Amino acid sequence: MESIRAQLAETQGALTARDKKFRQLRAEQKLLLEEKSTLEARVARLESENLRLKGKSPTTTGESSKPAASARHKTKDSEISLTHKSTGNLLALDDQQHIDGDETVTMSRSRMKKAEAQFEQMADEVAEKTKLCESLKARLAQSSPIPVLELSDEQVMARWNNLREQIRFLSLERLNKTFEPDSVPDRYKDEFKILSPHWKTYASTDNITCYLFRALIWRYIIRYFSIFCRAFGRDISRKVGDVAAALATRVSDVDFEEWRIRTATLVDMVYSIDAGLIDEMTTKILDVITPLVKDANTIALRSSLRDIVKATAELSAVFDRSRFVVLMYNEPGDSQTHGFPYAEGWMEMRAKVGAQGTVDLMITPSLLKKEAEYSILVKAEVVC
Repeated sequence: MESIRAQLAETQGALTARDKKFRQLRAEQKLLLEEKSTLEARVARLESENLRLKGKSPTTTGESSKPAASARHKTKDSEISLTHKSTGNLLALDDQQHIDGDETVTMSRSRMKKAEAQFEQMADEVAEKTKLCESLKARLAQSSPIPVLELSDEQVMARWNNLREQIRFLSLERLNKTFEPDSVPDRYKDEFKILSPHWKTYASTDNITCYLFRALIWRYIIRYFSIFCRAFGRDISRKVGDVAAALATRVSDVDFEEWRIRTATLVDMVYSIDAGLIDEMTTKILDVITPLVKDANTIALRSSLRDIVKATAELSAVFDRSRFVVLMYNEPGDSQTHGFPYAEGWMEMRAKVGAQGTVDLMITPSLLKKEAEYSILVKAEVVC
């Protein structure tokens, strides 16, 4: 960067020298104009003195005056010519004025060619310096590139759908039996109310209960995607989150995105995914659903849940250093999980138990890609 600044300073110096040269030329022009005026006044005085000595009025006119006038003009032209030659024949200035008041300047051919050569040389130097600056900037960018996700959209979608299939398979195989709403401990009832105001209907309706459990699992693991660098533990995500919150209001969106991707990449290089947080999250989900599942194989259920949480943590670490967004709401920045209109472009309807056209339960989130606009890679699953 210092080298770039030095090159830019050198270029600026060349431009300044060119401007200085131009100002000097203008100053020389002014001096010549003044010299011309002085010479013309001197010639006028000499002519007047000559006529006075001859006993003739300076205003005498007629045919007899023409030869004298012609001689005077020749003398005047000769004197001016000699004066110009004595100054190196630099400029011959015309005292006629343009309408805008600027003088018309006639430059000698040799001086014009010299000025053109100097200008072309200066232009070439500026172009060369500009090219060098661009080259240095490109080298700087290559030496410290912004890391981007190397996976293609298709690869990311495949991993995302694999995670969704893990949760779907678990809900169909082990969490598809109805249960009594009263069997839900009071401390967990709020969890179900957040999912849907009609959660009791899902709990007691065949072939619908699995959707409620699926939505419950997603409600827990979505925190991996909504909290920056959550996969590396609460301490890391809290510190990085504080910096992100401070920067978000002080830099442009483009600069913030670049900082976020670079930071997530560095964190991923230095820290490991927090296995303790995976175990903690698995236990929380298990504590909610175990009392509601009859004849549950707790060991097998825990193993399946832990695999899901681990896969979520690993995928969230990938998304932190990419431009992929996980959305379990009706639009970016919203905090609802139900009660908004069904949008066919964003969602896939899995069942219909309430008002038609209104989302009652968000089962699985959608996968978006943030570029100039949000593009939908995988639709959300909903119940209306």
